Amino acid sequence: MIKKVDHIGIALDNIEEFGTFLKDVLGVSMKDIEEIPHRKLRVVFYPIGDTDLELLEETGEETTISDFLTTKGNGYQHLAFEVEDIDKMVQYMRSKAIDFIEKEPQMGARNRKIIFIKPEYTDGVLMELCQCIKNE
Repeated sequence: MIKKVDHIGIALDNIEEFGTFLKDVLGVSMKDIEEIPHRKLRVVFYPIGDTDLELLEETGEETTISDFLTTKGNGYQHLAFEVEDIDKMVQYMRSKAIDFIEKEPQMGARNRKIIFIKPEYTDGVLMELCQCIKNE
């Protein structure tokens, strides 16, 4: 079912400032940077062991990140679990009466299918399921 904690999402109004702290103070180097136009996001990944810190910055208005920053400010936004088969996991969770923000998994950063569990099922914690899609 769950393979590992894939990443921890951190919403920021300026990812460069926190990225500089990670690099210059903690010695953590950036692994990837990616624009996700359909989600109006720029994401940067900093690996720490088998888990990445995913820094999220909005590139447009009226996004989930802009809503988050307006209500909560910079900080932890979500926890992502890598799963073997996201479609089977979604089906299993729906059989347990768990619902998702999206109707079906969508493509996210780093060639991963993703879906977010509605926070009312997780005591207010935003959780993402993700599955790495191999290039064939």
